[in-house]
Order: sequence, then C-alpha cells, then structure tokens
Amino acid sequence: MKKNYEFYKWRIWSILASAFVMALFHRMASGVVADELTKELNLSAYQLGNIASITYYTHAFMQVPAGVLLDSIGPKKISAVGMLFTALGSVLFGAASNVYFAYLGRFFVGLGTSVIFISVLKAQSNWFTLKEFSKASGKLAFIGNIGGVLATFPLAALVVWAGWRNSFYIMSVICFGIALLIIRYVKDSPKEYGFTASGRENSASDSNLKEAFKSVIKSRYTWRNFLLLFSLVGCTTTFTGLWGVTYITSVYGITKGGAAFYISFVMYGFVIGSLLLGKMSDIFKDNLVMYPRIASVSISLIWFYILIIAKGKPPLIVLPVLFFVMGALAMSHVLCFTDIKENIEERYSGLATSIVNSGEFIGSSFMSILIGLILDYKWQGEIINGSRAYGITEYKTAFMLFLGISLLGILASMIKPREIIVFEDNVKNIL
Repeated sequence: MKKNYEFYKWRIWSILASAFVMALFHRMASGVVADELTKELNLSAYQLGNIASITYYTHAFMQVPAGVLLDSIGPKKISAVGMLFTALGSVLFGAASNVYFAYLGRFFVGLGTSVIFISVLKAQSNWFTLKEFSKASGKLAFIGNIGGVLATFPLAALVVWAGWRNSFYIMSVICFGIALLIIRYVKDSPKEYGFTASGRENSASDSNLKEAFKSVIKSRYTWRNFLLLFSLVGCTTTFTGLWGVTYITSVYGITKGGAAFYISFVMYGFVIGSLLLGKMSDIFKDNLVMYPRIASVSISLIWFYILIIAKGKPPLIVLPVLFFVMGALAMSHVLCFTDIKENIEERYSGLATSIVNSGEFIGSSFMSILIGLILDYKWQGEIINGSRAYGITEYKTAFMLFLGISLLGILASMIKPREIIVFEDNVKNIL
C-alpha cells in the first residue's frame, strides 16, 4: 500500500508540475516574440509592456480568489480549468490582429496560469508530509524552470521554424493535453484512493474568512515575504520575460536568437538555484530570511556593476556569469513560502501563501509598465524597420529601476516580526 501511495502521489505531482512548466513558459514567452509583436501590431514600448503586465496583473488579482477556491473545491478542478484557459489564451494571442486581441489573449493566459503554482502547493500540502514539503517545492522549482528555459532560445528557434503565431498554437495543444491528464488522473485527497492523508488538509475555509484576512494581513511575516518576492522575482521576470532580449539586441547589435541564448543563462541559474534550495534551507534553517537577504545584496551589486561601473554595457563574455548568478540567487525566494508556512497559523497558510505569491506578479507588472514608460519618455525618435528603437542611454535609465527594487529587497529582508521586536526590547530592559 505504501508503494501505491507513493506512486499516486508522485504521478499527481508530476502532472501538476508539467502544468507549472507551461505556466512559466507563457510567463516568459512574450520577451522572445517582442520584435514580431512590435512590427506586426505596430506597438510602442508602453503597449508592449502592457501586453506582458496584463498577465502579471491577472496573476496578482487572482491569487486570493484562487486560494479561497482551492480550499473549497480542491486543486484538481482549479488546475484543469486553469490549463484550459491557458490553452484558449495561447490561441487568441497567436491569432491576434491588433493590440486589443493580444491583451485579451494574455489576459486568458494570466487567468489560467495564475492558479497553477498555488494548486501544486495545495496538492503538496494534501499529499506530502511537512518534512517532504520543502523538498517537493525545490523539485517543483527545478522542473518548473524548464518552462523558463523553453521560453528563451528554444522558443526563438521554434519561432524561426514555425513562425511566432504557430508556436503559440502548438503550446495551446500541449496545455489542452495537460488539462486532460489532470481531469483523468489527479485526485484532491489521498482519501479518494482509500489512503490516510500524509499531509494536512485543514485550511482557511475552516474559519471565518474575515478573521483569516485580518490575521494574515497584520502579520509582518506576510509583508516581509511579499516584498521579497516583489523584488527578487519581479526584477528577474521583467528582465527575462520582456526587456532582456530587446536590450541585448539593441545594445550589442546581435541577433534575437543570440540574445535569447544569453538570457537563457538566467534560466540555467534558476535551475541550479532550485537544486541548492534543500542545502540552503538546512544551512539557514534557524533564520530562513538570511538567504534571500544575501541574494538581494548580491543582485543589487550585479545591477550596480552593469549600470554604474559598466555604464549599461558590460563585456559580452561576462553576461552569462552575471545572468547565471542572478538567476541562481533569485531562487532564494522559494524559501519565503517555507518561512510563511512555518510562521503563520496552518488554517491560514493557503491564504497567506496566495497573498505572498501575488508579490511577484505585482512587481512584474509594475516594472514591465514603468520600464516601457521610461523607454518611451527617453526615446530619441529613432525608427528601425518600422518600429521604435531604443539605445543604451534609454535602457540604462530604465534599468535603474531594477537596482532600486533590488535595494528594496534588502530592506524587506530586514523586517522583523513584532514578536521578535518585543522579545528584543524585553531583553534590553532586563539588561
């Protein structure tokens, strides 16, 4: 029976993890096809930023409703519907004839993918023990980031071979297939197979929703981890998912495929960083926030070097190293979910995780739009192949936002929960 339980548990996890791969793919994909979108739909930088950010806004908006729905109807139905919406959005985006249809397509993609990550976490809570949870989350991050890698030079190669529209049609078919697998094989609870649950299935739905919101919102653990995701994930997602490829092609004058190759090193960093999470959680088990703090400091130094020391154009040979380290350290954000799970009441953990998770999407949408506005404001009037062209001066100014938000991450990591502050004050009074 134990073997059967393990088989069902990991089959369910694998199917949902494949959905997460597609979710990360679609989150990053607009950056690789930015040139095609700009030319075919005649977009400004602001409009291009909006196309990416509408997905992130939808993600952010859906986190709390999705958390409540997960508690009431379970991850199976939520994730299946999510994949179906993603498939629909991918078709609409591929067929877009103007910016408004592109917005609509990305809206449905955002609506569908917004529920996937927290659905996997909910399934993990139901099927895995607390000790297994962190390890499963690390594996999820590792496998999920394959989607980010696919959205770099593999997508660029697919676009060259099949065209950008057909590429999104192909991804739509894959998402539809995953939805069918979820419907067929995923179960919300081990009890549906006749097993005793290894995880914990109590949730915020067991208590008053108003009380749950009040408790979660008042917790400094919530805001510390929210802001860390806003910074660590917001910056890397905005850079890799939208502006990184166009920045490299414009500043270094290389092809889009070559630029996607360099950006892919951020994704490789994500993959390796996810493999290190188990070790890092053991090293910093007494103070989990220390690893995201170290990451925030290091990423701030990387942006300082790129923008201030290298004046926006580091040697090409160092870009893979910089991007790899940036991606690996950004994965420290996964420990924020362990931090919030360990320090919030279990019955509120689903809601707290949803709110914390919204930080990355709010950060990504905020930065995507603001960078587009800065680029348009600083635009020198140059047009290449019928679309606006931005140079090193514009990108350097816009990317200062990454440095500023990375510094915010350092400050966020310094937030101390109220109970620790009270304890420290009591110690001082005794001394």
